[in-house]
Amino acid sequence: MSEENTATETSAEQVAHTGTQEEPDTADSQPVPEHFRRELEEARREAARYRTERNELRADAESWRTQQEAEKTELQKTQETLTKRDEQFKALEAENIRLRLAAKYGIAEENHDLLGSGSPEEIEDRAKRLAVMQKEQTRPPSNTPVEQLGAAIRPERETPPNAFPAGWPV
Repeated sequence: MSEENTATETSAEQVAHTGTQEEPDTADSQPVPEHFRRELEEARREAARYRTERNELRADAESWRTQQEAEKTELQKTQETLTKRDEQFKALEAENIRLRLAAKYGIAEENHDLLGSGSPEEIEDRAKRLAVMQKEQTRPPSNTPVEQLGAAIRPERETPPNAFPAGWPV
């Protein structure tokens, strides 16, 4: 590290001396007082020192910017993942509510999509209505033939015409 400082000081002095050797001629060719020359030379050395420090720090600043961008990218990736998982969680939660209410009210699997989405209260209201509709539609047919279909009544059966088959739950 000390070798680098020595090299930069040497280059700063070279830049400062290079600048003092090429002084422009003034129009009236009056000599410049010595204390002004010394101040000018000192200002040039200081400027050269600042330039070399700036050049040395430029690489550090660039690596810091790259690191910040990498961290920012990681943060954005994490936020996107969190957002996606949040959406998945909400979808699973809604599905859980629908399945729970479908089981509670005895809704057939083919009617699960009719529960829709929304708040749990809305889904429960739909589940109640679907349960009522399903009970009305799933009444087992009677053994009584319908006259319009042309079926004949057979009196030789032991079961009454309005009885359910033995395998049906009552």
